[in-house]
Amino acid sequence: MRKNTYELLHTKPVSATQYVVGKVAAGFLISLIILAILNLVFWAACMICTSGNGFEIRLTDFLLATCQYILPNMLMIVCVYTIVALLFKNPLPAVPLLFLYMIYSNMGSRNAEGVYGYYGRPLAIMVRFPGMFFDVTPPPLATVNQICLLIASAGIVLIGIQLWRRRRI
Repeated sequence: MRKNTYELLHTKPVSATQYVVGKVAAGFLISLIILAILNLVFWAACMICTSGNGFEIRLTDFLLATCQYILPNMLMIVCVYTIVALLFKNPLPAVPLLFLYMIYSNMGSRNAEGVYGYYGRPLAIMVRFPGMFFDVTPPPLATVNQICLLIASAGIVLIGIQLWRRRRI
């Protein structure tokens, strides 16, 4: 947040791709470390709380669900944060934008029959499981949405690279 840092970065021999991908990778890596710790804590808590009750708890199940339902969302959040930081030369405007993005992703709606529920929204960063407590079947189009999040994240990175190049000239 120091003054003249932005201009100094543009004078260094760092390519636009290196800068933007490095910014995204750094944010994603920090989030990934925290997520790994949380996964281990919740896995251990499940092991302790369900011991002797007949539930099978595997760490691989936690990791697979994390890769499928959390990592694409986390990457999208980091990419949105990065593009806003590049646009405004300051990361702080991303906070209210991400807050609104979370509200959009978590809002319920009515289906064609008028039944209120939590249905998938395009590019939502939260996956809600609409079933009963032990029914953890994925919601419809959740996998498609996660793939679209990965594609959109790549697009945002490419836009960020172009933005960085344009400002460098």
